[in-house]
Amino acid sequence: MDEYSNDYIGTIYVLPQSHAFELHTTIHGTATVITGTVAQPLAQQLADAIPGGGGVVDPCQLALRPRRVEVVTRELHERHRAPRKMHFLTRVHEVEEKARPVPLSAV
Repeated sequence: MDEYSNDYIGTIYVLPQSHAFELHTTIHGTATVITGTVAQPLAQQLADAIPGGGGVVDPCQLALRPRRVEVVTRELHERHRAPRKMHFLTRVHEVEEKARPVPLSAV
């Protein structure tokens, strides 16, 4: 099993209750969609934001503009099977500094 982390810039869509994400980005000039699972600490921040209080990350605000995110990729190599890649969203960089609301004029 190989594990490595990459930073990407792109539009991120998160489904907090199913712990799934979809990242639209470009890799080597080619448009790419990366799908995977939201890591547990980030999923907890998303879940706290849903009822309307206390959470740092609002999942509805993430897709409004491109974000810089960290994605951990695990490659599983099993005997007699093709290698599999699993992606985990571990961090949204701008949100950790301090989530700022988007002005209504930008929406």
